[in-house]
Amino acid sequence: MQIQWTGLASFRIQTSHAVIVTDPFSDSTGLIMPKLKADITLVSDHKNPICNNVKRLSGDGKVIDGPGEYEIKGTFVYGVPAINTLYLIEDDNISIAFLGALDSGLTNDQLEKLEGADILLLPVGTLSKEQRGVVISQLEPRVIIPYLYKQPKVKQSLESVETFLKEMAVKKAEPMEKYSIKDKDLPQEDTMVILLSPTQA
Repeated sequence: MQIQWTGLASFRIQTSHAVIVTDPFSDSTGLIMPKLKADITLVSDHKNPICNNVKRLSGDGKVIDGPGEYEIKGTFVYGVPAINTLYLIEDDNISIAFLGALDSGLTNDQLEKLEGADILLLPVGTLSKEQRGVVISQLEPRVIIPYLYKQPKVKQSLESVETFLKEMAVKKAEPMEKYSIKDKDLPQEDTMVILLSPTQA
């Protein structure tokens, strides 16, 4: 499995079966969404320009923009209702929780659907320090990848990722262009924080 971050809440996730793109953003955000081809597009809030620019993507893939259970090309997706739709992605024996622009801790119902996620994509900019701590302790992921934080050209006022890294006691984090992982290589004890550099158009 390979994970790339295209900025804001948008990720490109490639499994052995499919390419998944989350929350493609519009130009009104200050960034230009790369032209990507997707088998599955996950939209956490179809009314929000930060995450609903599906026209930017090519291909005849499936767009998922609400709660439900889906299986597409051998990839399982579970949409969980919240202030926006939360998603659990399962493929290659790895599960990923994507929280959109969540702004609170998880309810018991949401936790029941998302618990056990190996990788947590965490929206740093919409959660407070306390809320981030709660979500991490609720899910206990093996890997955390932060997103929705301050970026050059982004018009939205967001917190810097450095604040989050300090909270997690990460002294030095070198951003990677992509994160490649197999289930056997997931950390077994300590939670790992992965910082990705955005892939821009």
